[in-house]
Amino acid sequence: MKPKTMKTLVVLLGVLLSAVASAENKDGSNEPSFIAYKIKAGDTLNRIAHQYLVQPLDLDAIKKANRPQSLDILKVGAELSIPRHLVKTSPSKATIMGLSCATSIRVGNSSKALTVGTQVSEGALIEVPAECHVSLLLEDGSIIRLPSSAALKISTLRKNALETAPEVKLDLARGRVELDVNKGRSKLTPFEVRTPISIMGVRGTEFRVGYSHEDQAGQVEVLGGTVQTRGNTDANAQAITKGLGVPINADGKSLGVETLLDPPAFAVAKATAGSAPSFVVKLTAPPQASYFVADSSNTANLTGQRSSQHLLSPELFIPRLTPQLTFYLLTSVSETGLVGTERTYGFCTPLTDSKEARCSALFEAPLADGVAISFQLSKTIDGVTHQLVDTQTLHARFGRFAIQGLPAGRYQWRLSYPLAEAPHASNSHPVIRQSGSFELITLPTPSP
Repeated sequence: MKPKTMKTLVVLLGVLLSAVASAENKDGSNEPSFIAYKIKAGDTLNRIAHQYLVQPLDLDAIKKANRPQSLDILKVGAELSIPRHLVKTSPSKATIMGLSCATSIRVGNSSKALTVGTQVSEGALIEVPAECHVSLLLEDGSIIRLPSSAALKISTLRKNALETAPEVKLDLARGRVELDVNKGRSKLTPFEVRTPISIMGVRGTEFRVGYSHEDQAGQVEVLGGTVQTRGNTDANAQAITKGLGVPINADGKSLGVETLLDPPAFAVAKATAGSAPSFVVKLTAPPQASYFVADSSNTANLTGQRSSQHLLSPELFIPRLTPQLTFYLLTSVSETGLVGTERTYGFCTPLTDSKEARCSALFEAPLADGVAISFQLSKTIDGVTHQLVDTQTLHARFGRFAIQGLPAGRYQWRLSYPLAEAPHASNSHPVIRQSGSFELITLPTPSP
């Protein structure tokens, strides 16, 4: 690099590094003002400006705003902070990866109904009818889940020239949204969720946001990582971490942070009279709970057909069990509306002529047509984990695959596969990654 170019770059570095913004702004927004760029061999100011910036840098304006300091000679590998608003951007897409609905779902005023594989872009408004569920995959592998009756606008969905993950801003108008944000995302890449009364700035995490239009009250519940949360009338954001939640009232004021309630646990099951194997399951549950929620599906990842029940008492009716597991995701809801941590059970009635009570578990991989699935399944016995399945070559049929011959016990699973057609031409395709656990409970077929 020529001495004159190096000197100019050193000055620019001083200008930019002197006022690097923090990862979260005072209002809880996760939108820093600067992007970190690592200097590579052969870099010049002109090359950086031409390749990454919307227009040439206005050095006078930057100097006036940042008051440069003297720095040592810049070395390859040093970080250069570049104002985010000057960096080129391009559209990103979200892909529908799960859809459960008896009626058609459309985006905004579009006449085209959503299907698995449909791509939506910035500005899309998705309104989910009652008893329907939708899940979307972002380019970086983050997943957005919209349960029954949710209404969500994707206000921002774009990639800039310096970061691999898309910038995301979601506006939740009603209902709930569940997010599993890729933990590999840079903490500086914006990912925000807003409701009419609050804003959440997100780092790589798993969390849920709720907003009731009727009550004008909301909730934030964190299952992993950290979420910067602020009600519209709060002076500052507060960090909510794993296992905690905060309700937000109609005035946009965050109430006290609460520990999320434990989920109901299986206690005993009693068969009911009738031709089909049905059961009433008694649950043990925290006494502080206002009510309970049971989401059910015939797939372990609960992305296929899915229904939801509100239980006023810790008792669950399970109809029409078969040797194929029916999965129930159970949660407790506090008096302030916070949905607690989750527990998943798989219930089945094994074949009566089998030597050992065994059932099959169905998994959904709707975007895995023609690609190999990496799948691991393990079982915990007396505190020790035993690997049962570990394959890189599993294939789905009609978007699903089954694992046969599973006895009662606690299981953990993990699957991943690349999206065959990426939303954009890029160096790498999005990868769908899902994981979970369940306790398999076999219930005997009632005697005639």
